[in-house]
Amino acid sequence: MKRTIYAAACLMMVLLIGFTACGDDDNNFSAEQIAYFEKNRDYIREKKALKGEDGELLYKQVVLGGDTALYRVLSKEGTEMEKPTRQTTITVTLKGDFINNTNFQPEMSMPLTPVGVVPGLGAILLENTVGERVEAIIPAYLGYGYYDNRGIPAGSTLIFTYTVEKFN
Repeated sequence: MKRTIYAAACLMMVLLIGFTACGDDDNNFSAEQIAYFEKNRDYIREKKALKGEDGELLYKQVVLGGDTALYRVLSKEGTEMEKPTRQTTITVTLKGDFINNTNFQPEMSMPLTPVGVVPGLGAILLENTVGERVEAIIPAYLGYGYYDNRGIPAGSTLIFTYTVEKFN
């Protein structure tokens, strides 16, 4: 009797695991969404390959979780060389755009921490010093991902332009 109950329980577990594994996990994105995702991925690939007049890559790369965020220092004021920690409060003047130059974050001064923003931007902030003006390009995977988020369409590449004003 115990063997029968044990065998029945094992069979139920196997069936349960089998049905769960065969579930429909597709995100069912539309053709339009998939085209948008690919356009954003192409943008990142193009920027990643850009070279300056000296033949060096134009953008520095920060690899995080198997994906790459890009940034370049547009200008630098001062001689400060200290970099922040993950918990440092950083005051920045920041604006955010999509790859089609549509603005999603008007330029404004704000305090933030590397752990309090999307992962790609947080990783780049750790590389910055006070006085730098930076362009950061964040792929969807290191931004808001592949789901709409407060006005940010799924799969969006985010372009932040900001100046590091101070570490608090």
